[in-house]
Amino acid sequence: MKRQFCSLLMLLMVFAAWMAPACGDELPFGQGVLFQIEKDGGSAGYLFGTIHSEDQRVLALPEPVERAFIESPRLYVEVDMDAANMLASVAGMLLDDGRVITDLLEPSLYQQTVRAAAQRGLPEVALRHYKPWALAMLLSLPPAETGRFLDLVLYQRARTLNKEVSGLETIREQMDLFDTLSEDEQINLLRDALNNLDQLPTIFQALLERYLKQDLQGLVEINQQLLDSSASELADRFQVKAVDERNQRMVERLVAPLAQGGAFIAVGALHLPGEQGMLRMLERRGYRIVRKY
Repeated sequence: MKRQFCSLLMLLMVFAAWMAPACGDELPFGQGVLFQIEKDGGSAGYLFGTIHSEDQRVLALPEPVERAFIESPRLYVEVDMDAANMLASVAGMLLDDGRVITDLLEPSLYQQTVRAAAQRGLPEVALRHYKPWALAMLLSLPPAETGRFLDLVLYQRARTLNKEVSGLETIREQMDLFDTLSEDEQINLLRDALNNLDQLPTIFQALLERYLKQDLQGLVEINQQLLDSSASELADRFQVKAVDERNQRMVERLVAPLAQGGAFIAVGALHLPGEQGMLRMLERRGYRIVRKY
């Protein structure tokens, strides 16, 4: 269940990356993964860009990140990963109108989905009730080895350390990004996922290498190459919903926590850079942004 919950967060990050606008020579805040947020000469908190990875190089937090995390009494993540939200995330991936996936997919696409799922240890019976976008998600992620992904590790550590933990979004808000897609668009996502399975290991490795170098501009550049011009209309709409609107919503919900101070904010790294990124939005609100790592 935790795997499926974190997969949703990863899918949001990946799609936000695919829809990221092309960057020029100087992407605002294109370097760094940890930034201190200051207001009126004092620290309001830290913003840390994460990646959905269980690689030990990612989980071993660099000293500046570890120090900022330990000294902050409150953790803010995209969505609270408690048991109720995990159950809601799984339920939200399932068809709820009495239909099954074979009612939506043409036979050849369904068989292609079954074969791909079998390679990942998912039996055919497990696929029947998933929405097309959820199947696209399940097939687009590298197989988990430990299930200990960075966002989840931070969340669990914060709970163990008795930190206050809060989500900046609800599960329903995240689900709506995909549920508002038409069935044809969801099926196209599934088709694209199946057609790109062979490329995924290379893509994820490239993303990981750039992240470890704190190269957010490099992440955006890699993902810009993935954007298929034939999907530009969907890309434009998803850009607004998955990136711009979410960034604005999360920044608005950070006003009170930042006024309180002591906030450690952990969100997908690709929410940070760019003119519509969270860091620039915070800067426009009068905060001073200082790279710490």
